[in-house]
Amino acid sequence: MKTYQYLTMASLLPLLLISSPGLQAKEKEVQQQKVSPKLIEEPCLEPLNVENKLEPIDSCDGGGSTGPYSPPGTPGSIKTPVYTNDDNYRVTWTSGYGYGYPVRNELYQQTNNGSWSKIYDGYGTSKYISVSAGKALKRYRVRSCNTKGCSSFRYGNKMMVNYQPSPDLYAEYSFLSNIDQKASSYKSSVDSYESSLIRDDSTSGGTLRISGSGERFYLGDGYDLVRGALKQTCLDVDHPDFQITQNTPYEPVTFDVDYVENNDHLAELLDVSASAKVGFTGDDISLGVSGEKSRYVQSISDHDTVRFVVKIVNREENWRLTTSSDPIDPDFTNNMLTPNNDDAKADFREFCGDAFVDGANVGSALYLVFSFDSKKYSYTEREQKKGQLGLKLGDVFSANGAASSNSELEILLDNLQVSISASQVGGPEGLAANVTPSNVVDKYNQFLQGTNSSNWAAVEFSTRQYVRPAAYSGYPHSAIFADFTGNQGPLAQMRRWANISVQHTERCSPWSDYNKSTPAQCGSSQMEISTAMDACRNTRQWADCEHPLVYTTGAISAAYPGTNLYNWLNSNVKKLEKTSVSDTYDHHVYKGSLAVDDYTCLAETSCFADPYKGKGAGIGKGFEIITYEYDNPKGSGRSHRISPQYCVNSTAYLETRTWFLGDTTADWHYKVKFDGLCPENQDFVIVQ
Repeated sequence: MKTYQYLTMASLLPLLLISSPGLQAKEKEVQQQKVSPKLIEEPCLEPLNVENKLEPIDSCDGGGSTGPYSPPGTPGSIKTPVYTNDDNYRVTWTSGYGYGYPVRNELYQQTNNGSWSKIYDGYGTSKYISVSAGKALKRYRVRSCNTKGCSSFRYGNKMMVNYQPSPDLYAEYSFLSNIDQKASSYKSSVDSYESSLIRDDSTSGGTLRISGSGERFYLGDGYDLVRGALKQTCLDVDHPDFQITQNTPYEPVTFDVDYVENNDHLAELLDVSASAKVGFTGDDISLGVSGEKSRYVQSISDHDTVRFVVKIVNREENWRLTTSSDPIDPDFTNNMLTPNNDDAKADFREFCGDAFVDGANVGSALYLVFSFDSKKYSYTEREQKKGQLGLKLGDVFSANGAASSNSELEILLDNLQVSISASQVGGPEGLAANVTPSNVVDKYNQFLQGTNSSNWAAVEFSTRQYVRPAAYSGYPHSAIFADFTGNQGPLAQMRRWANISVQHTERCSPWSDYNKSTPAQCGSSQMEISTAMDACRNTRQWADCEHPLVYTTGAISAAYPGTNLYNWLNSNVKKLEKTSVSDTYDHHVYKGSLAVDDYTCLAETSCFADPYKGKGAGIGKGFEIITYEYDNPKGSGRSHRISPQYCVNSTAYLETRTWFLGDTTADWHYKVKFDGLCPENQDFVIVQ
């Protein structure tokens, strides 16, 4: 729909008064001209939905009554997970602009850098993808179409699919249903508490056979040390020597306020076990990880963040499990466990885990992680503010009683723009989800006052390795059970990969903090780290669970199969390091003029200005100008800008006056201090 509006002399006159010095001449000229119409376009309207039908409109910039004039615009985005070990994942996208007309979307899939094939053609904006098995590199692209044609493609990032289906153990071993019945009967007769750990399910169809929520803790549960998850109960629960005793905890209450040195220290403060420090990438987070992992993931951050952990653990009861000397249910000895049978070892481990839980403290625990961004502070300022926050937290919080209300703490948290990540095990349900800097003291007190026997949880665990059945006492342990131990075993390798995963996050996450696109190398290497870790998780893949120094890949790039991942990481996943440069300039003109065009540059073209630094004209741009002298009688003013991204460009036009007017010199003496960041190669550290 087109609307015409005539511009009259009355509407033109104010514009002429502002913009033209020759008003009378221009006014006479305009009066002599005919008034011509000016097209003003109204915004396009959305199509109406009448009886579930799209009714096209006369679009002002893309169509008429017979339909659109042009193909739609390119879709704005397409998103996929970077990595998944699930058999089902989702691709989502946004439709291209269709000028008010229906837009059809075509989704294409590429596997292992091969040809593209269309897998969806319709009006939706998402599709679930199902896979059968195997490791594959996937990529997706989408375009929008209408009756006039199709847009260009929007391409997604490459992603890794690494689904390894588990065997149907229940189909292979009929006695397992009987094991479940025994376990269910046992669990219905004993007390249980919530657990922060997930219950990992390796059964067919993704359905946990044991009744219950899967988040309850029971003594005797199997435990997967590599995954950090509970498994099924495989002990002889009917044996008379299978007994639970309750004791007084050795340390009823512990309380700490600690400054976080690094992310490994953070994991220690948050009681993240070595086994649970696994897989902080990819689908682990979205699929639901243990409470240990989730509170670590929520708190992990780059080295420019100052963090303190306030932690209180209340231990109300201690549980201990005693068993017979031959604790495994005899059905496993008779029907599954066979000496030196690798398949039997894998099946037992996938069902029962590496060990069983033989002790726990129940009660409650609250974890508060106080963080503030220190990028905008100098080292001296950072240390000062870190000290202020640490002292104030120590003054306010106490394990011996309720925290004292303190307005100074709230003011300090506000001034430093502190964020709080809170996590709890037990205690009043949902309290941690609502902690903010303004209510943290109240929430802390509510946690202490609201903890009682009705909301206790298992806050700490101890495990015992499975004992060989008496029938196989003549065999070594490794002949009966899958061996996860040793310096080159899967658990040790997983810890190495987990540590590399943490370092990878520290290198890749800060880019967005500086308003920079995360390098593509971060996504491709995340795929491979996750793939390497999955090989250590799944018992049947342990042959591919390798030390980071020898692990090779064929999926980072089809052009470089068999690449040593560790060397590739060191060369391509760089760490942002702060840097600075200072240059002093002294320009002097005795007579005449000079065009100043100075460049103060960081070391490499890949460096860029730190937007959290700078003063004066360079605030928020990373630089500061210190002027010692500026005398420019006739020239133009000074200007400073970031151009290109790793340089400060300072310009001015210096010009003297003629001798009879007095000042025959022009001077500009100044210093540029430029703070930036440079991506630098640094070797990833491998834990021993």
